[in-house]
Amino acid sequence: MMTRSRVQSVLLVILSVVVFTSGAAEANGPRWKLVEGADIGHASALADVTATGPRDVWAVGYGCSSADRAGCPAAERWDGTRWQAVTLPRGGATRIEAVSAAGPDDVWLAGNGSTTWAAHWNGSGWTAYQPFGASAEHSVNDVVAFEGRPWFTTGVRDRALIVTWTAGGGFAVEYDSPGYLESITAYPPTGELWAVGTNGTRPLVVHGTGGGTTWAESPTPAHRSDFLAEVLQVGKDDVWAVGNEGLTPSAQRPLALHYDGRAWKRVPVPIAKGRLSGLAVDASGILWASGVDFSRGKQVLFLQYKKGKWVPSYGPEIPLRAQRAHDPQTVTRTALVRVPGAKDLWAVAAAGGGDYEQHFILRRR
Repeated sequence: MMTRSRVQSVLLVILSVVVFTSGAAEANGPRWKLVEGADIGHASALADVTATGPRDVWAVGYGCSSADRAGCPAAERWDGTRWQAVTLPRGGATRIEAVSAAGPDDVWLAGNGSTTWAAHWNGSGWTAYQPFGASAEHSVNDVVAFEGRPWFTTGVRDRALIVTWTAGGGFAVEYDSPGYLESITAYPPTGELWAVGTNGTRPLVVHGTGGGTTWAESPTPAHRSDFLAEVLQVGKDDVWAVGNEGLTPSAQRPLALHYDGRAWKRVPVPIAKGRLSGLAVDASGILWASGVDFSRGKQVLFLQYKKGKWVPSYGPEIPLRAQRAHDPQTVTRTALVRVPGAKDLWAVAAAGGGDYEQHFILRRR
């Protein structure tokens, strides 16, 4: 018969194991689940995701790509039950880079191919545009629907441009400076917009006020090899931007910057090598970032900002096909969104490359 002290010791061991196992499981992200997406063709990738509600989530990218094909534009839509491929208007795009929705009947896409390409969904049909006509020199990188119109980050010949749709029915350049802009976001409560990228000597952040009537560069810590891939304003004087340090992909380190209304400051990320490309705030107000940790390249990296520091966790291991030696063996890009009116977070990811590139969709409820 076991003594009382022996029983207590055994119970303490069991409790310790349970607590440790539970903590380890949570650290590995048990609430993130892979969800089957639509068939968008062989060699596919998803680049961006947006949501207007529990039954309306959009993901975009490309399919039918390979080493000898540029690809075809692709979009998927979640209806609350399953993901379905979206029929898109014909145009010059081979890849869709971004999606933004102000509502189920107000969705903008941005992409590139033989020309820059944009398309608007009004709830019943698509209207396609060529923001720069037949020119193949420009590229469109991101779009945000704001104040009843879209705002795009685009560029040509090392120029960072912000372009919007005008009341007269055309596209107009609102900001032009040296560099490259990747991401743009809007914060309706204050009428602010933020765009980020690089100007070749340091991370580039551009701040728009007055609903985009005034634009100015917002100085950042100067590091030549830094690149910002995503930006999100979560409150007044509370803006985040993420990306990577380093120019060589295998040596890149995750980068996070925070703006407190006075200056941008670096916030340490506890990952030795990798990059970040997604930002969202969940229903409880916790900030999330997504990306890849090169030491665990077959899982999407998720970071939560809690008590002044980033806490990492990981999604499930993705079933990545065998890759050729020169193709990436890891997740290559991610995007993240919170579903309005729900607790759900959705993430999209691309992994691998060339003939074997794959897209993945993850959900956290």
